[in-house]
Amino acid sequence: MTFGGIIAIFIAIWIYRTAIENKTGNALYWVAGSFVLFLVVQFLMINLNGIIIETFDTDIGSEYDDAGGLNARDNSDSAGLQSGTAGSLIGITFELLTWIAPFFVVAIIRQLYMLKQSFSFLGLFSGLKEMFVSIKNSFKTS
Repeated sequence: MTFGGIIAIFIAIWIYRTAIENKTGNALYWVAGSFVLFLVVQFLMINLNGIIIETFDTDIGSEYDDAGGLNARDNSDSAGLQSGTAGSLIGITFELLTWIAPFFVVAIIRQLYMLKQSFSFLGLFSGLKEMFVSIKNSFKTS
């Protein structure tokens, strides 16, 4: 979750720089909206990942623990969607999806509504390089 927070901060800086450079007005509203949108989509992707895993999970059996109310789950590496090598790749994909999907949603909103441009895949990434260069240059002393 820490890495997602760092990405959210970079997105806030990116949106703010875009709003100021293109004089869209209400820069702080764009930043707040994109930050909230990022967190909402990230929350939805985390829940979607859980739903997908639970849908394909086969280790929930009929052995229900009446005393503790816990399921007697098979914790071995032989059941469920995330078992074996392919399961490891699926787990990595689910982790990355919670950062990548919100970024693309914010980038699409930025391109279509904030900048009022037609959709282009390379246009989604415009301004990122300049943002990182300005961040790097901000650490230089004169």
